[in-house]
Amino acid sequence: MNQRQVLPAVGALVGVLLTSGCGFDLGKIDYTEPEFVGSYVGDGAATIVALGEDRTFTAVGVPDELLGDGEGDAPAEIEGTWKYNSKSSADHVELTVTDADGMPAELGELPLYVADADDLFFLPDQVGREKVMVTRDR
Repeated sequence: MNQRQVLPAVGALVGVLLTSGCGFDLGKIDYTEPEFVGSYVGDGAATIVALGEDRTFTAVGVPDELLGDGEGDAPAEIEGTWKYNSKSSADHVELTVTDADGMPAELGELPLYVADADDLFFLPDQVGREKVMVTRDR
């Protein structure tokens, strides 16, 4: 499955989970962008996401299922710009991946869902059972 197939599938899954009340709460939270600035580290430090004040980000250890076709061709580090999106069905920090020339990459946009201002997560599997949490590094 390629990137273009994964993102719509994840979006559809989130809609199903929200309407069914299953799994976890992806409800409306209404934070402001400055509350998300900082570094977030996953369990075992395998995933690290840094959200800058200038609305740029860098990330390592993002699940391969979100970045490529799952065959190990995902980049080791991604970067780009970010913005907080509270106007969709689930609050998330939208990561727009850019290439070395600063232009949007083929990967496009990755949602980093909000549990609270200190806990964010990726949803790499299509059925929503697995989530990769990153917690603010204090």
